[in-house]
Amino acid sequence: MGQETMPVTAKEALALWDKGKPVPAFQVETAPERQSEVYAAAFEMIRAGDIHDLDATDLSDREKDVARSIAHVAKESGWARMVSQHVHRDSPEITVRKPKE
Repeated sequence: MGQETMPVTAKEALALWDKGKPVPAFQVETAPERQSEVYAAAFEMIRAGDIHDLDATDLSDREKDVARSIAHVAKESGWARMVSQHVHRDSPEITVRKPKE
C-alpha cells in the first residue's frame, strides 16, 4: 500500500474524503480523469445510503453501477478489505481526494 494510512471501514474512508485528505483506492472502469467523480458518488452513497440520487450526476450507467458497488462492498466488507481485493495488475492502487470547493 502507499504512504497514506489505509482506512479500515467505509466510515473512516468517508471521514478522510470529507477532510480533503487522500484516500487509498483502486482504479475503476472509467477514464482516469473520471475516477474522482465515481468515488464522490460512492462516498455520497456511503453517507446517505440508497437515497442519494445518482441520476442527478453526470455519471454514465456503468459509472453509476461502479459507484453503487463501491459503496455496497465498502459498507459490507470494509474499505481496506475492498481495496486489497481489487488491486491487481489491471486495477492499480490509486489515491482519490475530494475536489476543493
